Amino acid sequence: MKRRVLGFVIGVCILGITGCMAEKQEKEKALKESRQADLTIMHIDAENPEFQKFIRRAEKELQMEIEVLSCPENADNRHAKISTILAAGEASVDIFTVNDEMVSEFKHKQYLEPLNETVMSEEVFTAYPQSYMEHIAMQDGKIYSVPYFMDIMVFWVNRSVIGTEEIRTEEDFRQLLKKDFGEECWGYGSAWDSAYVYNELSEMIQLFGGSYYDWDNPQTKAALTFLHEMAESNRHSLAWTADQYEQMEQKFLEGKYGSIFMYSGAMDTFQRAGAYGKEQIQVVPLPQFTRQATNIAAWQYVLNRSSKRKDNAVKFLQYAASREGSIAYSECMSRLPARIDIICEEELDIPGFEVLRDYVENVELKERPLSANTMGDITAMGNLFQKYITDEISQEDFCKKSQQITDSFF
Repeated sequence: MKRRVLGFVIGVCILGITGCMAEKQEKEKALKESRQADLTIMHIDAENPEFQKFIRRAEKELQMEIEVLSCPENADNRHAKISTILAAGEASVDIFTVNDEMVSEFKHKQYLEPLNETVMSEEVFTAYPQSYMEHIAMQDGKIYSVPYFMDIMVFWVNRSVIGTEEIRTEEDFRQLLKKDFGEECWGYGSAWDSAYVYNELSEMIQLFGGSYYDWDNPQTKAALTFLHEMAESNRHSLAWTADQYEQMEQKFLEGKYGSIFMYSGAMDTFQRAGAYGKEQIQVVPLPQFTRQATNIAAWQYVLNRSSKRKDNAVKFLQYAASREGSIAYSECMSRLPARIDIICEEELDIPGFEVLRDYVENVELKERPLSANTMGDITAMGNLFQKYITDEISQEDFCKKSQQITDSFF
């Protein structure tokens, strides 16, 4: 009998404890919900302390609490994660940061909220590179993104490799390629991975005055011949065909390359490595080929069409697109804003700013050629290029198949 009573008492106690725990959990859940942020952003800079400073400034300016979520570092994984959330119609994230590749795909799929009437007034819209906005941020007259950080493909040199030599012309560049810098060291390096080489391919075609959309153009073919000759004459390593930007940047830091074409956003990588400086890695003016043109890209904000907090999202996007918000981001992150007017009119405290501003003022800035089937077409072109560069197919075959790919863009 005593055992039964004891068991009953223990049972009552257990039930009481369980009930208390459940009640506590319910209170904590309710408290958490009551403290829910006013806005949630999935951002590539989420873990960066300097970006957190920008968010605190935005919160103070907008009088709202902003939750920032990180996204995968790997480009393919990031693309997959964001597209999965958007395709499912989830409302857990209001704003995403995306690159050109993602917005070029998403704007066709009804994932995003148009921003013409809420954020992109005519005054704000005209502050951005117009060709870029029309071809990347827009679709059927609607604007789907707010660029906040401009990446310019610039020419970098490593002074510890090439010394004080200036590379001003195409002939200077060709001579740099011919120089012997020792074993496993080249005057120029790049990333020719199938998902990355379109950056270099489109850049070279522009420098030679060709067109990525016209593979019968003599200048386009001149660029292809130039790239093939680099590989054929061992003025580059065929290991490039496996390199993405991470490997290219590391080799550049290690002094295996004397120069590279790379986006200006790499400044952060070189700075953190303590390698940016007068006698080390520098941004220098674009060498003069047939045409003074270079690629630009941008990171940009997009508004999830399924968001339940669109009013708050619009307030943030208006701030991010404003002169004040653009400068605040630039100051915190030491990066170029996407607004051309700010670059031209302000003295920004960014390493290499004078040279970067010279690119904006004196070089034709061109958006990259991207389709609605972004990654599929990029990789298809990259695979073709690798076959061409290793003589699996002729230039004629490469051009014929490349034309079929780019014709599908329209």
